[in-house]
Parts: sequence; C-alpha cells; structure tokens
Amino acid sequence: MEMVPSTDPPLPPVVVCLHGFLRTGASMLPMAYALRRGGYKQFIAPTYLYQLRRIGQIADELARRLAVIADREGSPVDLVTHSYGGLLARAVMPHAPVRRVVMLAPPNQGAQVAELARQVIPVHRLGWDPLAEVLPGAPAALPAGPAEIGIITGGRPDTDGYNPLLDGDNDFTIRVDEARLPNARAFRVVEAHHTVIMANPTVQRLTLAFLRTGAFPEEGSSGVE
Repeated sequence: MEMVPSTDPPLPPVVVCLHGFLRTGASMLPMAYALRRGGYKQFIAPTYLYQLRRIGQIADELARRLAVIADREGSPVDLVTHSYGGLLARAVMPHAPVRRVVMLAPPNQGAQVAELARQVIPVHRLGWDPLAEVLPGAPAALPAGPAEIGIITGGRPDTDGYNPLLDGDNDFTIRVDEARLPNARAFRVVEAHHTVIMANPTVQRLTLAFLRTGAFPEEGSSGVE
C-alpha cells in the first residue's frame, strides 16, 4: 500500500513551555517529554518568579530569548503554556517570532479564585499584590498577538466543576468561561484537574495535534473528553 505523504508543514525545532503561577519549569516536563516524542528536537522550560515581577518585564526578557532561538534555528518557535503562563504568552506574542500556542487552563478573563484568595490572604493591603494581573477582567489589557492559539481547559461532563466555590464548570482553579479568548482558533474542554492537566495523555495528544495542524481533532458528542 502506497503511503500518502503528510501535507502538514514540519514542526519547528524548538518548543518553549511556560509554567503557571508559583510553579517552575519542571512542572511542564511531562508535556515537554511528550512533545519531544511527538517530533520536536528540543524543548525549553524556563522558570520565572511571576509573584515578584510584572508580566511585562518577564515578557520583554522572554521576547529577547525567543528571538535568539528563532534566529539560531531559522524558524519561529511554538509555545505551550499552563495557567498564568498563558498570560505571559499573550504579552510576548506581538514582540516575538511565535508560530502557534497551546494554552492549558489559562485565566484569559482573569480568575475568580484569585479574588477569593485575596479575601483570605489580603497581602495586597501591605503593598504587595502578586495576583493583581490575574484578577477578573485584568487580562483584558493584554494583547493576543498574531500567532495561532488553541486552548484546552479542564471541566466535568456534569458542568458542576471540581470546585464548588467557583461559579460554573471549572478545573478546581480556573472556570471554563475564564479560559476563553475571542481570537482563539480552537477550544476544548477535557476532564482534567488544573494542577496536573499537562500530564493528561488526552491533553498531550490534543496539544501535539494543534501544533501540527492548527486545529484539534473532532470531539466526542459529550463535549468533554
């Protein structure tokens, strides 16, 4: 049987994985290793102290790093982000050679859980407000950039969500509606918990599919995988 060659362009050599709030690059290793097996030659998973720096400062640093990588490889890079890392991707995309982005559980509309956390631990009253940029509505100031964006977030088939303190379906930390972004090319809800969504095999499969084709495969009739 004759093999039909793929019409999809080859993957860029490098994928950069951006971790979430109060995490490190090591948290993205399950996804990074899956991407290596899927065809990327190299992954980079840096660590950023989001709680100590403004997102714009980190984005400037990351944009310079991505430009160096793209110049060295002769190709734009792809990004895979978790949670707060999706906001960093939005800040950096207009200023860096990024081809495609998959955001896992991003607080694109802000996060109700951040508002709840501020009520319990009001450190912002002391002049330190690490959650300011992820409060409901705050990310609206961030651009989205020209890259193709796919979003995967966690939820439950019954739409009640994992966390009863949050309104509507959620992955325990981010509500499904908070993850949405108007200009995203694709959006998928997967039965997964926020903290470990990057280690979910279905999420890994969908991520690689979007990075290859710019789309997710057709979903099942339930709407939640």
